[in-house]
Amino acid sequence: MTKLHSSRRGFLKQAAFGAGGLLLGSSLSRRALAQTGMDDHRFVFAYFEGGWDILLGLDPRGTQTSPETDLIDPGWGALPMNYRNRGIRTEGALRVGPAMAPEMVQHLPDCSIVNAIGMDTASHEVGRRYFITGRFPRGIAAVGSSTASEISAQLADAQPIPNMSAGVESYATGLPAHATALNVNGLTDLVVALTPFVEIDPTVVSAMQAYQDEAPGCGAQRLDRNGLASHLLRNQKRARTYIESRLDSLFDLGRQDAEMETLRQRYGIGGGDTTNPSSPEILSFVAGQALKNEVSRVVSVRVAQNLDTHSNWAADQPSRQERGWRALASLMTDLKATPLRDTGKSMFDVTTFVVFSEFGRTPLFNNLQGRDHFLGNSCLVAGPGMKRNTTIGQSAVRGMMPYSTDLDSGTGVPSPTEAQLSSGRVQTLSPKHVLATVLESAGLNHEYLRTEPIQALLT
Repeated sequence: MTKLHSSRRGFLKQAAFGAGGLLLGSSLSRRALAQTGMDDHRFVFAYFEGGWDILLGLDPRGTQTSPETDLIDPGWGALPMNYRNRGIRTEGALRVGPAMAPEMVQHLPDCSIVNAIGMDTASHEVGRRYFITGRFPRGIAAVGSSTASEISAQLADAQPIPNMSAGVESYATGLPAHATALNVNGLTDLVVALTPFVEIDPTVVSAMQAYQDEAPGCGAQRLDRNGLASHLLRNQKRARTYIESRLDSLFDLGRQDAEMETLRQRYGIGGGDTTNPSSPEILSFVAGQALKNEVSRVVSVRVAQNLDTHSNWAADQPSRQERGWRALASLMTDLKATPLRDTGKSMFDVTTFVVFSEFGRTPLFNNLQGRDHFLGNSCLVAGPGMKRNTTIGQSAVRGMMPYSTDLDSGTGVPSPTEAQLSSGRVQTLSPKHVLATVLESAGLNHEYLRTEPIQALLT
């Protein structure tokens, strides 16, 4: 196993401003509402970095599709033989392409696909931030907060790190401090944040902790009118607790015990690049451990990298996308294998997934036999409150641009009437429709997105 090493100086500053660290921010928010019946609900935002080819994944076309007549080239002839042999697989109402890992196909009965998502951009920064926040950026600057932060703001502030983001950018604007994500770029960063920084004289530590535990006097109470100082002190105590609890041991892949050996095998962490602290395999492991051990309830995780393949498409895109699906499947398998205490449910049963990329890739090849950025997109979702094994929306049979979608039935509408459009029930889907649906399914507020959820996806 690769030995972890890092300079802590730069990271500790950032970790201090993450959830559960020593943070400053608004202690009050209209959205900071504790949700009843939400104590066990968890959330995963799984990001495929770089723009995935949906023809290889969530919105495939068969070999009979013609570039000349359909303006779609699936590229079957250029694919390595193992992907050609795989072909398109069908699981109930879901159809997936050859880059979908077999391990992930096993989980499809518990998932749904949303196709025909219009991104209104072909920029990495804009598309990524649009899907992360549900609000279209200004220029390339994110608007508002990450959905993960919005969710954390509405949940009780009970976990050591309420909101963790592993390899995914995160934003929290005007939200309570606990909603701010602890951002880590890899396992090394997380271990640094959870490990005591330096050895301090025990008498000094004891005096500091006694001071933190003292009841505030009248002067302190007057200075704490808006609760900011109390919130800061509470987060100091939380940081102390999770360091004293040695939560870092939960993420110690070098442990030589049966539990960690099982996890290394489950996540495919064995050699080569899989031991890179920021690899898809390790970041998925981090997400699983954080969720299972109640370190975090909301986790964003980058499960695939380097999908921006404008050339060498056949060699790079299928294998990199498949690796991401395999890492995600490992996380789902791990959660399904973990009981939720004595409830009779598994951790998977109480976890909502949003699996996304910043956009799809063009259905036709460029002159380098690669695919460029495309305005259409798809995503995969799963979780309580949402239907399973359902496909929403349809991309055009010619050129793959998104058709409008009937929000009530989930069907694609190639040529909506004026009456349908004016009703507001037939729309071109966007990331905010997906995120509003996810929030609605969990009983959380989504009014800030100013859009309707996809009723056809809700149970």
